Parts: sequence; C-alpha cells; structure tokens
Amino acid sequence: MKKKETNLFWIAPIVALAIGILPMPYGYYMLSRLIVAAGALYFAFHFYKKNITFKVWIFGFLVVLYNPIIPISLGSKELWMLVNLPTMYYFYKNRNF
Repeated sequence: MKKKETNLFWIAPIVALAIGILPMPYGYYMLSRLIVAAGALYFAFHFYKKNITFKVWIFGFLVVLYNPIIPISLGSKELWMLVNLPTMYYFYKNRNF
C-alpha cells in the first residue's frame, strides 16, 4: 500500500480523538469510535502479518475498547481523555510499522 494511504490509518484516529476534546454531540463520539477502531484493526492486521504478537494484542484491545457496536462506557469524559492520550501516542509511535 502507498505511504499516503497508510498515513490515513494513523492520522485519522489521532485527529478524531483530538477533536473529541471539544464539546461535541454524541454522534461525533460514535463516529470517532468507528475511526479509531478501524485504524486499530488496520494496525492489528499488519502487525499480525509481521508476527509482532504484543502489538497485535495492544491494537486488538483498542479495537474492543473503541468499537461502536457494543460501546464500553468508562463513565466520565475526563476518564476518556486519560485513555485517549496514550491511544493517540501509540498510533503516532507505530506510524512507520
């Protein structure tokens, strides 16, 4: 896959989570869950193909945590922000897989 196409899978989740810091309607958060889960699934699949098990588990966990089908509630927005920051960092850190 071309580099520009793979950039979408790490940039889009970071941008979606960053925008989520602002007060947004509930529908936006569902959309951001979809974007993050799709990006995490993409990374998990590629790390699976490279046989990097630890990163498959990390991104697999992110797929489950951010899935929009059966949402996991952490309670407050503040707690989600604490989870979103390391998630954004992890996407950024693994951008050049």
